[in-house]
Amino acid sequence: MNDNTSEPAAAEQIEAAFDRRWGAWRSDTGHWWATRVRPLTAEQIAAGCVQYVRASTPGELMQAIRDEERLTGPEHPA
Repeated sequence: MNDNTSEPAAAEQIEAAFDRRWGAWRSDTGHWWATRVRPLTAEQIAAGCVQYVRASTPGELMQAIRDEERLTGPEHPA
């Protein structure tokens, strides 16, 4: 992903890349955020997962989401 993509397009690409398991946006402070669409399970919390991730760029946000999903896997039921 190009970090110069428009904000709405970048958010849409991030959400689509993760099959809509995450919602993404850029805040008024300029940070990029993503939140899981489903609440975390006790197992995910115990594994160290977080509900929200923050990054400086869309590319960094995608990496943060990948890192989160590696903890318990993307298809882990919530």
